[in-house]
Amino acid sequence: MSQKTGDDEFGGFNPGQSFKVTRATPEDIARFHENRAAVFPTARYGAIRQLTEEKVDAFEAALEAGPEEGIQQALTDCPYLLQYATPNSGHHGLWAFPKETIRPRSALDDPGLIPDFLIVTASSLGYFWHIVELKRFDADFGNAAGDGFSTTAHKAIAQCNGYLEHLQDYIDTVRASLRLKKLIQPTGAVLLIGDSDRETPRQVDVRRAFVRNTPRIDVVTYRRLLHGARADLMFHASAAAWQEIG
Repeated sequence: MSQKTGDDEFGGFNPGQSFKVTRATPEDIARFHENRAAVFPTARYGAIRQLTEEKVDAFEAALEAGPEEGIQQALTDCPYLLQYATPNSGHHGLWAFPKETIRPRSALDDPGLIPDFLIVTASSLGYFWHIVELKRFDADFGNAAGDGFSTTAHKAIAQCNGYLEHLQDYIDTVRASLRLKKLIQPTGAVLLIGDSDRETPRQVDVRRAFVRNTPRIDVVTYRRLLHGARADLMFHASAAAWQEIG
């Protein structure tokens, strides 16, 4: 604990006025995150303190392996990774609800509606809900010619629109069935697909044009998540090294 003297020039303190600056203890930080997790107790809570090289490596291995089930599991194990794909994230934590049924299967062979994730992020403006749909790392949003959507993209767009439309019409029913009293209309959907390092310039143009003209569906490649996570890990490692030197 340290004590500093205020100055009128900085912050309007009276001469001689003092204030105390207290460093948060590991117990304080743990208690803070326990309280944050409890905001949505049935969700998987993600915070940057949970981000590790091992978890990012496991996520990248799941991407390279291919199946969406492995990607889903890696993101469930480290939900903070989804923050790098989410607008208005605020980096104040993320709550993920994997594979929640928003419309049950019907007797008429209707498979129902089960988004890969419902997620909540927090910022100074409040809480924001999004739907997340996952496709494979080796899939592309634009077709090979770069003059339209791939077959996978067509299906994903239809799925995202179906989720958003159902919640628009039946939000009260979904809120009751999932027992999520704080559920509000999602800001939009996030489609995770492909690898920007592999896209051609024309495929990039297809993806950007779609996002520009379809404000409720954001299309993000997995490379953004990998770059964001690796950059944060590098920053925190450098900061820790400087603290040791200091």
